[in-house]
Amino acid sequence: MASRHGQKKVKEEAPELVKAREERESAILKDYLGLKEILKEVIDSQKRDNDALKVTTALLRKSPDYYTVWNVRRTILKEGFLDSADDDTANQIYTNELDFVQENLKLNPKSYWMWNHRRWCLEHMSQPRWDRELGMVNKFLEIDSRNFHGWDYRRYIIRQLDLVDKEASDKVLDRAQAEFDFTTNKIHKNFSNYSAWHNRSTLLGKLAEAMTEEEKESIVDNEFDLVKNAIYTDPEDQSAWLYDLWLIGREQKSISVLGASVISFHPLEIVVAFDQTVKLRNAFTVSTRLEHVAVPLEGEWKATGSDASLGSVWIFQQAPGAVYGPTVEVLIFTEDVCAVRAGSTLQSAVCFELETLNQDLNEISGQLTRLVVGKNLMFDVTKRIGPVAGPDGTIETQPSSSKHLVTSLTSSESLEGRVELLQREIASVRELIEIEPDCKWPIQILSTLLSELRETVSIHSMQAKDIDDECIELQEKLISIDPLRQERYEDRRTQLVFDRETLSIIKDSKRFPEIEFAPEQPRELDLAMRGLTHIPTSSYFIHLHSLNLDSNAIKSTRFLRNLLNVRRVNLSNNLIERLEGVQHAPSLEFLNLENNMIAKWEDVVAGFVFWREGKLARTGCSVKVLLGLNPVIENEGGENVLEQRWEDVGEVGIEIQWKSNELLLAEQEELEQQLQGAKDDGGEQGSFKMDGNRRVSTTVVEIATGH
Repeated sequence: MASRHGQKKVKEEAPELVKAREERESAILKDYLGLKEILKEVIDSQKRDNDALKVTTALLRKSPDYYTVWNVRRTILKEGFLDSADDDTANQIYTNELDFVQENLKLNPKSYWMWNHRRWCLEHMSQPRWDRELGMVNKFLEIDSRNFHGWDYRRYIIRQLDLVDKEASDKVLDRAQAEFDFTTNKIHKNFSNYSAWHNRSTLLGKLAEAMTEEEKESIVDNEFDLVKNAIYTDPEDQSAWLYDLWLIGREQKSISVLGASVISFHPLEIVVAFDQTVKLRNAFTVSTRLEHVAVPLEGEWKATGSDASLGSVWIFQQAPGAVYGPTVEVLIFTEDVCAVRAGSTLQSAVCFELETLNQDLNEISGQLTRLVVGKNLMFDVTKRIGPVAGPDGTIETQPSSSKHLVTSLTSSESLEGRVELLQREIASVRELIEIEPDCKWPIQILSTLLSELRETVSIHSMQAKDIDDECIELQEKLISIDPLRQERYEDRRTQLVFDRETLSIIKDSKRFPEIEFAPEQPRELDLAMRGLTHIPTSSYFIHLHSLNLDSNAIKSTRFLRNLLNVRRVNLSNNLIERLEGVQHAPSLEFLNLENNMIAKWEDVVAGFVFWREGKLARTGCSVKVLLGLNPVIENEGGENVLEQRWEDVGEVGIEIQWKSNELLLAEQEELEQQLQGAKDDGGEQGSFKMDGNRRVSTTVVEIATGH
């Protein structure tokens, strides 16, 4: 007999009970569908009477989340009753609606549409009872203190009451204190009440307006004590941890202009690299000097890749017929770019200068000189920035400092104060990890705090390296104890490893948030076997000639679009499923994609769409691509079939090797063994050598001569 161990016991219903239940459900469904048909007739006929209203009432009692019915109900009320009603009658209609909603909220207190309908009623009443509403929502939060709909509605009610009392600041402040005390009460009853923690964060700033600095410091200390009590009580709950992070604050990230370089002189092409994806609000200003007169240089800015309006690498191409002089300048103003990442801004204007007399790219580095923005430039910056101060003719660029938000109560300009706060909280979290070593939340918070601390030190320092190493270990720990979120931790680990391994590319500085390229750029970079899942900032690689990414876990080749100078890329033994971005790499000569996950012919061809327009038309070069050991070979009929299909495509300048180097080497060894056997038998002497995917004979035939 089959074992039932571990199987859930299911109570079997008697057949007559099952039949009765099915009949009831069928009747309910039939009634509901009938009401929907009647509603359709009401909408089509534009009826606006009591019968139409009753249909919506019946439907909403059966399905309170049917938002279309709420919209129809409001239309019936407005056009059939409210438009012709006096204030008293209208207020009574709205009051009846509030009672109807409250009755239904008891059945489903988390319905968006009912809370929205309640707001609509109140906002159209001549004299809404906001205090009555506050009492009502209190009752709902007594029943379920974590109902975020109720908390959101409560904040809405408080805002309305504050508008009523906007001339009485004392009342507004007293109400904020009462709400703050309300959150304290709810948090003490249940530390896992995220809505209460969030509401608390919205109130602190308002309360701080009437506080002295000493009072602010005191309340901040009290908040940290409350959070510590919560996380020690239940370290697995995220609510208090998220509030803790809000208290500590995160440094505002700035957009960094990493640098600029020239990649072509005919036509002139200038590249500007950012540390993150940006959009252009205004085209960057490009100027040149002709006959001692500064003039704008006409051209177009485009991002690399298929979307020319968005990217981290931007290319300026000189317009046909435009002429440039011995010096070219590029000016980027703060308002010219906006970041995709929320909150990031360019802190100060940036200027680059290009000397065009020497146009040999093999002799010059290609990097443009970064200038101080001031009056001595070709472009009159006062048109965009305003008056320029300073006796030397330069302006003081905006400082790269950012306020370290400790809470909404206070901010600190002091780096020492920021470090002290971070070190104190890091010590506290370490203490908890010793007690709960396998709890994921303190490990995540520790990693975040260490990353914040790293931004306060020199990025090339040993302290920064130690922090990176520990953060990487913490992500590996999280992968082991929380496998459901493995990909998230792997991506975070990738970012940390990438930052550590690319330090030679970035100029050393005392601290973030702004970074730039080092004066001397490496031409080769080995990132093999680093466990990378993606390339976080491919704009770092615009100067590389060779990049080794063998044996990682990279899934996309899109980053290749930013590798403008790269010749050789090794992406063998990764997880790539489709070729993308290859057509935008103008200098690529060799690409190894052996042993990836490319399974379909279409995923190969996709990498070379518009190849001729994107690459060959500019350079006339060719590229060799290794695709051996990919599933596409078996799926599409083998190497010979694919070789023929690729010949039929007729793409000039692209050589694809479908056989792996390992297989080619094995074939060569087998041939050499056969030749050696033939030699031993007295046959011809010679050998074969492998040239790419072609077999070349070097056999030497000995011809006997007569005597």
